Amino acid sequence: MIVAFSIAPSGGPAATEDGSVHDAVAAAVRVVRESGLPNRTSSMFTELEGAIAQKSTWKGGL
Repeated sequence: MIVAFSIAPSGGPAATEDGSVHDAVAAAVRVVRESGLPNRTSSMFTELEGAIAQKSTWKGGL
């Protein structure tokens, strides 16, 4: 299965004093890369490739 998603934080507690959200985006990309799954990050999307799991163990929120 191939999944493509984009990350678009819009300020809030994830933003730095100057309004930048680069730390939040960098943290999300770090999680993807540490997953060990084949991935590619481009200017528009992050793509993941892997087998479909029987039961999701992801604890994140949307």
